[in-house]
Amino acid sequence: MRRRLLMAWRVGLIVLMLEFAIYTLVGYLNLGNHSLVWEKFNEKAYTIADVDSKIPYAQNINRHARQVGINAQVIASLIQAESSFQPRAQSTAGAYGLMQITPGTWRQINQESKVCVGRHPGECSLECYYNEDLNISIGTLYLSQLLKKYKGNMVLALAAYNAGPGAVDKYGGIPPYEETITYTKRVIDNWYELSGYPLPKSIFSLTQWEDLHKLIGCCFIATILGLLWVARGLYRYHHSWRWG
Repeated sequence: MRRRLLMAWRVGLIVLMLEFAIYTLVGYLNLGNHSLVWEKFNEKAYTIADVDSKIPYAQNINRHARQVGINAQVIASLIQAESSFQPRAQSTAGAYGLMQITPGTWRQINQESKVCVGRHPGECSLECYYNEDLNISIGTLYLSQLLKKYKGNMVLALAAYNAGPGAVDKYGGIPPYEETITYTKRVIDNWYELSGYPLPKSIFSLTQWEDLHKLIGCCFIATILGLLWVARGLYRYHHSWRWG
């Protein structure tokens, strides 16, 4: 019994090291694959391309995107991720409309660009936030500001749109928030689908790389638990942590 436990311990350690090495390698490959996907996305973000008329609010999206020099398919992809094209969508964080804009952001952009000037007296209301054309105008202007702030890096602009520029500045890139990471990937995935651009060639798709990474991580954790069980058995056998 003692010999079997010692053998299981040694084999488990070897397996654990191999799994760690493979997990790290797959992580680097996954990151590299994402970098290729994001790089191509960033290159095309400035290409003026309208969305198809079948897309909801296509005319408004195309017009406002052209005014700020952004690919309209990026705006449509963002709207799809934010509200699924529901003009009266409201988040628990207090963001409104198609592009899920908070009152503070709305106020800032409106003061600078005078989007609502002459439309109503006083402060903007829910009817402004839910107005499809106004919402797309404010959201597109805000995204263009973020794009300028991050020197044309649309990936960082999208991350800042979700998490705020303070979080992007703090971490020097996409913040390590699960929501923001998922959101950024979703917008980019939407854009590839809308634009028809093929994903960069890879052995696996982005989802498959991520699933493989998670699977190896689960195996790594299972091996650690197995080693703890073996260590417990060896301790009970020897009544000591000295197993020699």
